[in-house]
Amino acid sequence: MGETRFLIDDILENKIKLEPVNKDAFAKMKKEWDRVSKPIDSFGTFENIHSKIAAIQGFESPDLYHMRLVVFCGDHGVVEEGVSQTSQDVTRICATNIGKGLTTAGTMAKSLGIDIVSVDVGINSPKEVPYTLNRRVKYGTCNFLKQPAMSVEEFCRAVQVGMDLAKESKEQGFTCLLVGEMGIGNTTSAAVMAGYLLDLNAEAVTGRGAGLDDEAFSKKRAVVSMALSMYSGLSPVEICSNFGGLELAAMTGMILGGALYKIPVILDGMLSMVSALVADRLLDNTKDYMIPSHISKEPVAMKLASKLSLEPVIDAKMAVGEGAGAVMVVPSLRLADVAFHDALKFGDSGVDQYENFSEAK
Repeated sequence: MGETRFLIDDILENKIKLEPVNKDAFAKMKKEWDRVSKPIDSFGTFENIHSKIAAIQGFESPDLYHMRLVVFCGDHGVVEEGVSQTSQDVTRICATNIGKGLTTAGTMAKSLGIDIVSVDVGINSPKEVPYTLNRRVKYGTCNFLKQPAMSVEEFCRAVQVGMDLAKESKEQGFTCLLVGEMGIGNTTSAAVMAGYLLDLNAEAVTGRGAGLDDEAFSKKRAVVSMALSMYSGLSPVEICSNFGGLELAAMTGMILGGALYKIPVILDGMLSMVSALVADRLLDNTKDYMIPSHISKEPVAMKLASKLSLEPVIDAKMAVGEGAGAVMVVPSLRLADVAFHDALKFGDSGVDQYENFSEAK
């Protein structure tokens, strides 16, 4: 397709401008929804998401059948502080199983015909990880209580991995991306990032992640609190390089790439929303291209969604990761698409066309 390759350096130097999603294309799709023989706006947020995906893709109606789930994987040095119930070895094991399509998200994705890619951006392993795409930037991050998690250059390289994979995916014929992550300790990094980005304290941003007992949870919250007291006035890049994760940076890159290459990215839970907020801080209007899926049970999730002006449609207290929530919203979107295309239209149904009074206002 010969897409122009966008660079993170150009974004950071303000050389790239991003226009909002085409409002006329969105409005045209919404008018088509009004023709479906049902109460106006009765599919609620699904109508908006369905219309937004089509507007981003530039199609008359959305293509929801050429999808790819990209799961970025990386390790976190902060696990030294006892913030997780498992060791870093689990990241490598899970990345392999994700690549095989055998995890919760993978099995669901396969059942829906969604392509799955496990990407090693920063797994702390001396060897290549089987069944993963090797785009490793660094052998895991450093313990951010002792030194920056990564350098700015390493952060930028990880972001570029995500941007380039968005480009490659579009060129391979995928019209919609789902994003997920795997990284033991990454909810600790994401909590610190959210605290700095939203100016919140440790209690407001720290959850139990993959499951911690009270003692470990108290330790995790103390780590987050210490991290949040280390600096003030950090830029988004400084926040990410000091406290972030390589897989979180790559998700930021994929979200940026989705906006730039006009391929919608369905977000997962709290971790992807932290990455999404970073993306929107780096490039104005990026949030216009994000597709929400669900609200996780992490305490800061709702605040992140609100800041991004997103309306997730699933609220099931999930905390799976790996893009599982993003996958779970797909069947509902596809069912909405069936109704959009196949349900009777006003005039054909024997019912007169309903008027959209909200539009009239």
